[in-house]
Amino acid sequence: MKFTDKEIIEGILIGNEKVINQFFYEECTPMFHYIIRKIFDYQAEKDELINELYIYLQADDWHKLRQFDYRSKLTTWLSVVATRFFQKKRAALIENESSETLIVEKGESFEQRVHTKLDVKTLLERLPNERYHFVIQKLILEDKEPQEVADEMEITVANLYNIKTRAIKELARIAGKEDDYVG
Repeated sequence: MKFTDKEIIEGILIGNEKVINQFFYEECTPMFHYIIRKIFDYQAEKDELINELYIYLQADDWHKLRQFDYRSKLTTWLSVVATRFFQKKRAALIENESSETLIVEKGESFEQRVHTKLDVKTLLERLPNERYHFVIQKLILEDKEPQEVADEMEITVANLYNIKTRAIKELARIAGKEDDYVG
């Protein structure tokens, strides 16, 4: 069933899962693919973007969504809002990239510290997703509090843990590939 823009807005505002899923996961799929391709250079996941956009729209009792005035199609309006939102998010991520040195264990020789630092840095640099790199850097290497990192990224702690889980899986995959390499 195809919903009108008014039905979609009303459905989102009351939390109708059928409307929400059809709109964000089906009708908006081309928009999210465009954002992934053009803004994040294929280094983002659609579900993560949907979650973040949904939280952004939900803020202040759906203030941003309530600004839609029906002068265009809802998907057209949302593509402008989403593109601007994710461009700002990406700029903030790039601006917040840490240039601090990596933490190393005490008692290691200078040579061991250099190799460890290079190994960890190499693995992090091979992460295809900048957000994964950022989360691992902040939570694991810098031992920052999850709430602090979530606030810095303007996401929920739950979303932060989802990103961390995916980042660790990706690091394991990359490390596994390196183990298979025969030079």
